[in-house]
Amino acid sequence: MSASLTSSHQNERWELGDQAWSRNPTTGAFDLADFRGLGTAPAVYNPLDLAALVGARVSFDGADRGTRPLALYPGAFKFSPMTGKALPEPSIAHLDVWLPPFGGDGSAADEPQGLGLTAVRLTLRPTLSIESLPDHQLAMPPAGNYQFLVSACHTCESRLFAIDSSRGLIYHWLPHSECWLEVYPRGAEILVESALVDNAWGMVVQDPQESTRLFMPTDDGLAIVSINPIGRTYESHLVGGRCVGAPVMWQGRVHVPMLEEDRKLGVYALDPNGGALRRVDGPPLAAAAAAAPWFRPLADHRQIVWMTSMGQLMVKRGAGAAFETSFLPWASGITPRFDLGSPYLSDSGQLWQQCLLQDDQGGQIVFVQLGLSEPEVRPASSPRLCTGSACFQLETRLRGDPWLDPDDSSDSSTDEVICPLLESTSASTLLCARVPNIRSVDGLVASNETCTTTFELRGEHDVQFWVARMTRPWMTRPFVYSGHLFLYHPDQRRLPGWRIDA
Repeated sequence: MSASLTSSHQNERWELGDQAWSRNPTTGAFDLADFRGLGTAPAVYNPLDLAALVGARVSFDGADRGTRPLALYPGAFKFSPMTGKALPEPSIAHLDVWLPPFGGDGSAADEPQGLGLTAVRLTLRPTLSIESLPDHQLAMPPAGNYQFLVSACHTCESRLFAIDSSRGLIYHWLPHSECWLEVYPRGAEILVESALVDNAWGMVVQDPQESTRLFMPTDDGLAIVSINPIGRTYESHLVGGRCVGAPVMWQGRVHVPMLEEDRKLGVYALDPNGGALRRVDGPPLAAAAAAAPWFRPLADHRQIVWMTSMGQLMVKRGAGAAFETSFLPWASGITPRFDLGSPYLSDSGQLWQQCLLQDDQGGQIVFVQLGLSEPEVRPASSPRLCTGSACFQLETRLRGDPWLDPDDSSDSSTDEVICPLLESTSASTLLCARVPNIRSVDGLVASNETCTTTFELRGEHDVQFWVARMTRPWMTRPFVYSGHLFLYHPDQRRLPGWRIDA
């Protein structure tokens, strides 16, 4: 700890490890001057919002705060320099991580990425019912289409950020002020928008806990973004060309498909710690592939697969330590059905995509094994709504492989559809939306009608906990923040949350 006094009319500067504070010698008031190189906060910040970010101590004692509503002191201060009284302990830090869209961080090399699976524990108290009120509600961010990030961003407490990739906007939720503030660019480069649709967009981080560098796809290249929650700013740096798919962290590098200068398509890899963007060996693809609908990347220890309506763009290990790209067109008459959710992950670790196979009767739903030049194709009697290892046909969750029909105890004439949203691998639970339906699954996913939706968490104890009116409820985005499960849907006026039962 050190302090320097420039003059009797200037504030003292106190250097305290990774932070610096300014002290007014006349009033004795302390103000944050810098925290871990992030600077100080704008005047609009509620001091309580700032205190949690920097681990400061808060005093409401009149002798400490003077004319201010409260006084902030460095976390290293155990006693008030004004009164000598013991100061309250800093608030308990929440260092949760949620990486959109499914909360994964890509750190487990043996776990598949890109599916509707999360390692975050999803459990709700069994006493909840549809008559229960949410445990907490947040205001909605300004009108838009958002994904949600939870990260400490090099501070002492994880914060919630709303990202509208289609407009290049970032908002920061201030928990004590209970409002959203836009995060503005610092410097010349802004966050460029991305044309990727919801089921094609994704992002990765260098360090899931700190999230000091975020890698986001944009129409002008891969954006390397650093958010400063204290200064309410971000820095963005673009590399490469237009991202036609989302990035994925694989084998220690960020891989992303991009358009090249000659309008060909290639996969590029970037060391997240720095270094040049390098093209992965493989034949270039025509620009037409970039214009086709894409799906978020799927990855395991063997390969990366970006699905498009034209085929599968893949990265695998080649000769030696090198990696190679290839493109597998779908077989004749096969069209992927991205609107039916994530691919299915079988118990053997194989990925299967629901597709439409054109035949003499107009077409049938089939499951196509991914990543193979001669894949196995298995028919299904009807479309399934899938997320990871869970698939539903109308009301019944299918036991075993989804190309097998439900057993005789199932009621195939039920008038409900179950839309799986997210699976928790750590809690063995499944978050679902139950939707009344008098038509086929195809008819439902093509509809924009408002419907009454019941949300439930299935597991050892099934819990129905919320009912709401909305369009396309399968587009609801769950995320976990501050110990609560929140549900985002643009039709709603608030972000309802339910306390996770540990």
